[in-house]
Amino acid sequence: MSPSRFIIALLAVVALFIPRLLCAGTLDDAPFRVVLPGTDWKIEDSTAQPMGKDVFLVATISNTNTLLKCVIIKAVLKETSDSSLGELCAGMRDSLDNPAVKMISEADTTFLGHKAKIFAYQITQGAQTTYNEATVSVIQGKGWTIACVGRPDQKAEIKKIIGFYRKKAG
Repeated sequence: MSPSRFIIALLAVVALFIPRLLCAGTLDDAPFRVVLPGTDWKIEDSTAQPMGKDVFLVATISNTNTLLKCVIIKAVLKETSDSSLGELCAGMRDSLDNPAVKMISEADTTFLGHKAKIFAYQITQGAQTTYNEATVSVIQGKGWTIACVGRPDQKAEIKKIIGFYRKKAG
């Protein structure tokens, strides 16, 4: 399984089955900083959590009152090219080809001024359905997947989470 496919498969598992991770990964080398809007939001980013070869869960962000979550996954790419984003997105599409997943949309976007894709989808496991928006980008030789998760009735709040990310100065 390619790193991008592995990222997406584990992303779905992390978002659904791990309510709160004890350790996540460092954001020191991230091209962004996270600005939380209030004290009900918490970030866990103390230690990189390996998910596979050159793939790491680097942080989880959660809201203690609303159960909204966001996971940040980093893939260290051996080489980057014009096709790197397309390859990561192909892995995302492959992982969403699952009976439990209902694809809603895929669109071009930008993230911190870089080309990106955003995938909106729902995952249903038993009686629980989650709405997910995953932004995939390649910046400075690394693939970044930022997946925001909540209940389907929280779509508006989920869309706001990507606004927590700011480009690092310098």
